[in-house]
Amino acid sequence: MSERIHVDAACVVLTWNQREVTLRFLESLVEARGDMDLGVLVFDQGSEDATDAAIRERFPEVDVHRNPINLGVASGRNAGAALALERFQPRFLVFLDNDLILTPGFFDALLAPLDADPRLGQTQAKLRFLDDPERLNDGGGCRIRWWLGETLPVRFGELDEGQRDTPAPCISCGGAMAVRADLFSELGGFDAVFDPVGPEDLDFSLRLQGEGHGALYVPQAMAFHAVNHSFGGGAYTEDYAQHKARNWLVFMMRHAQLHQKLGFFLVGAPWLALRAASREIRSGNLGALRGWVRGLIELARRSS
Repeated sequence: MSERIHVDAACVVLTWNQREVTLRFLESLVEARGDMDLGVLVFDQGSEDATDAAIRERFPEVDVHRNPINLGVASGRNAGAALALERFQPRFLVFLDNDLILTPGFFDALLAPLDADPRLGQTQAKLRFLDDPERLNDGGGCRIRWWLGETLPVRFGELDEGQRDTPAPCISCGGAMAVRADLFSELGGFDAVFDPVGPEDLDFSLRLQGEGHGALYVPQAMAFHAVNHSFGGGAYTEDYAQHKARNWLVFMMRHAQLHQKLGFFLVGAPWLALRAASREIRSGNLGALRGWVRGLIELARRSS
């Protein structure tokens, strides 16, 4: 990297074998940033499609770091943030998924509440689906139903008729959020225990709020999301299923109240086991079924 510079905010973006998606995102970012003093760092998680070279050619102002391996989401974001903090020394960090299309004024809107209120630690954008742009993908962060083992964006899939156009407290998702840089460092970033797949973002937001800092949904910062859930390279694999079960347990034991934990073990866990078994048997995906079983055995062992 070149010499250190000072910027108001630094944007950290992960990518892995999604060259054209990432280039499309960066095109929208250039328009959305306006005159803002914004550093951009793309952390390439070992792509084999020459993503880093394409970015350097088309967006020479963007910093690109190609890591030799995929670190997972939490560790990848932490590594990208560490480089961005060293390179740009920003007041704010912005974490964005590479499959977003940003709208003009996005960064100004997302960061303005943090500038105005020192008690606020984090902000979250509003997302619509890219392939169904009148519907909400995320209208206010995440809604957690502990007893069902379920996390879902607020108003997911609803027609956007202005029902979520007022800023509100939220549990922030990590794909379109900003945080004070010093607070991110103070909290130790995202917890790598959740690698390779979440919910490191929800854990971070709840830890942040547990330390007395606010998290705010800011609908004026809007983007379109090309939702593409990739499980272990595109398949719902045995390892993915096991990681998902294990990570949910860690998250729940850390943040849920006693009655919520009891509700999950008495209702949610049996229901999820039956639903997973039915789904994977129908699809013939016995590897994923084995992963769920391994995860549930680990869950029972840890909770005993």
